[in-house]
Amino acid sequence: MNTINKILTLLLMIFLSACLPAEIEDPDIADEEKPPMGTLDIAFTYRIQGIPTDRLRKVDLCLARTADDLYRGIFFTCCNVSEAITHYQFHLPPGTYFYFASIICLCSDDSCKFSGFPGHDGLMQDGGKVEVVDDQTTRYTTQFH
Repeated sequence: MNTINKILTLLLMIFLSACLPAEIEDPDIADEEKPPMGTLDIAFTYRIQGIPTDRLRKVDLCLARTADDLYRGIFFTCCNVSEAITHYQFHLPPGTYFYFASIICLCSDDSCKFSGFPGHDGLMQDGGKVEVVDDQTTRYTTQFH
């Protein structure tokens, strides 16, 4: 019986040691050790004439590393967009990025077409090149035409 208790105690110690948290990182890490990062702040706005604002909706906001990736639809991040949120922030390493944003018109008949959409339930898209700089916030506003 004593041997069984020793074995159980040993197994319990092994299981408990596996549950110990990993080493906690020192919060006082030198700035040199942190990778360079910048912030991209995209204001996802649109002002379409001739369409009630409740008949327009945001659809996508995505980022690609190159123009070719943007064209092919290969995005490294996309965010869930909402009518309640205007500014979307991305924390990224410094460099050049390409964004893609789209909105949809939910009006019937020709209202969407006459406002620049490709027809009923059509998407209007905006995209472009943005630069992210180390320790700075780059601000950009979408421009739907």
